[in-house]
Amino acid sequence: MDRGEEIQHILNLQDELIRHRAMWDVEPWLSLDMSTPQFKALILIYEEEGVRMRELARRLGGSFSNATVLVDRLVDRGLVERMADSQDRRVVLVRVTKNGQHLVEDLVTSWRSLSSSLLQALDSEDLTKVGEALRLLVKAAQSNSQ
Repeated sequence: MDRGEEIQHILNLQDELIRHRAMWDVEPWLSLDMSTPQFKALILIYEEEGVRMRELARRLGGSFSNATVLVDRLVDRGLVERMADSQDRRVVLVRVTKNGQHLVEDLVTSWRSLSSSLLQALDSEDLTKVGEALRLLVKAAQSNSQ
């Protein structure tokens, strides 16, 4: 198998693992009561300490006014807050609140129930292999983000 085929094989295995979603906690996703654009905005805001409204609009691929409406809805739900930039008070920054942070973390970690039960089923040798594979993936992610 060449490198491209091996990567595709791994991605297919990842998809197969996700299809076993009956074993993971989907409740946080099912109870999520927001539109896809609101969720995208929340994730982008979560990734930053404070994102400028203009930058958020650019990253969402929409207008400033559309981003403002999305942020208004997230503010109303207590998931994000607006604040003035300490360098330039004309600039509005948006950051996630503790409630918003908890929501995103609940969504992101909902797959852990699947992971935990599967890891419990592995013997020590296989568990070591999985740990090493994940360390390699984290290292690759860290080097890609720099």
